[in-house]
Amino acid sequence: MSNTVALDRRRSANKKRSLGKTGVSALNFTKYVDIFRKLLLLNEKNDLATTLKNIQELMSFSEKIFSSKAVSETFLYFCLHGASTAWVLQCELNMPEATVYRALKRLRAMGVVVPALKVSKVKRSKGGPRPTVWAIDSASPNEVGTALKHHYRMLSPKFRVAEEVAQTILDEFQEKAAPLEIKYTEIMIHVKELKIPFKGPDIADLAAQYLHERGIKVWR
Repeated sequence: MSNTVALDRRRSANKKRSLGKTGVSALNFTKYVDIFRKLLLLNEKNDLATTLKNIQELMSFSEKIFSSKAVSETFLYFCLHGASTAWVLQCELNMPEATVYRALKRLRAMGVVVPALKVSKVKRSKGGPRPTVWAIDSASPNEVGTALKHHYRMLSPKFRVAEEVAQTILDEFQEKAAPLEIKYTEIMIHVKELKIPFKGPDIADLAAQYLHERGIKVWR
């Protein structure tokens, strides 16, 4: 895996001071971010349907705050995960690149997110600036590291296809309010039905891992 380079902390501190001069109270907003984080993380013990319902209600409320659905969704993603790259936000939130960068620019101006890491280029990648891991002030080093790992995973075509398979299964759970468990053979059936141009077991394994990380019991 490529190395990462930590951004200069003094630059981040200077940016926060400049935000304060423009009248944006980053410290006050940090309190609200913490409140949203607590509300979202309370769902860890809830079933999938309840979790989705609560997230939808928070999304509706935050959309009124930001007057933008894109900024609202990006804000809640950071509240839930602590950190992310623009590429992950594009994939996870199904947003155009320009929309993601506008949302990040707005949240950065408000002091909600700051640059945490610069990601080194992957071998054989095209030119352009290196990706940045963005994070809220209260994000833990583990959350920043997880965001970095997820960025690399999302660069894999296989993982992105597996995520689509897993999301299809999650949607079915939501519609049927079914028990949060599934057999590995059922995942394989979904893979075959979608006629994916990769080896079935490779995609099924990645999909099973994705489901497990989201609280779904996978029986083998």
